[in-house]
Amino acid sequence: MCFGGGGGDGGAAQARADEEARQARIKQGVANIDAQFAQFGDDYFNKRKQAYTNFAMPQVGEQFKQNADQLAYSLARSGLGQSSEGARQGGILMRDNAMARQQVAEGATGEAQKARQAVEDQRSNLISQLQASSDPTMAANNALRQAGVLQMQTGFNPVANLFQNTTGVLSAANSAGAYSGGPGLGAYKDYFGIGKSRSSGNRVV
Repeated sequence: MCFGGGGGDGGAAQARADEEARQARIKQGVANIDAQFAQFGDDYFNKRKQAYTNFAMPQVGEQFKQNADQLAYSLARSGLGQSSEGARQGGILMRDNAMARQQVAEGATGEAQKARQAVEDQRSNLISQLQASSDPTMAANNALRQAGVLQMQTGFNPVANLFQNTTGVLSAANSAGAYSGGPGLGAYKDYFGIGKSRSSGNRVV
């Protein structure tokens, strides 16, 4: 006995057709998202890296100048301006300057990586929303909005003091009585190990 006409697949063909249409909409939505996010290429991240360098390097330069002036003044007051210890302290300052500049370079790379991660996170979120809605027009609008937010880059935090090894010690020695025969210069010599073997620990060697 024959029952009914064609289409006896329980609606499977229609379900397949609906899913194919949904996948096509999702594919179009991904293309819409990618079109909006195409602006976030290597050039964008390199500019972010350079922006941090331009922001941080002048601060490092100012810190270096302030510490160099302080060190020169403290050494002169202590009568160590032309001494081997003065030269050693100058070497520490120059080493700290090189290290500070390296930290800025690493920070710039980190800022570029954070920007790249933010872009990838937003793109993933948009695709997740698209998978749920299968609405390519909504995906395009959301991508346009999020791309605009990403372009409004936040500022950077001020650079911390990167010259702690060369600040305060000689000034403290002067204040403690380096000229009066008090403990100031003696304490300074003990700290830096002038005339004795150096010890390990947190002191700069």
